[in-house]
Amino acid sequence: MQPYYPLLTLFSIVLFVWLGRRMAATRHRNRMAWGLAGAVLPPALLILLMLRPLTPEEADEDEETADA
Repeated sequence: MQPYYPLLTLFSIVLFVWLGRRMAATRHRNRMAWGLAGAVLPPALLILLMLRPLTPEEADEDEETADA
């Protein structure tokens, strides 16, 4: 794992919590719910982005276990 990934994740959490709460406040929505959504979704997307693709062998193995 690269050393900057945790910092990038933390930065994105803080940024998107702030952005979600600010946008919710201007639209008179629930700031806590939008802040929480902003905290969860960007790190989840970053994790999906950082996952390596499966090799063809791993994909075949995964497919076989799903059939069973």
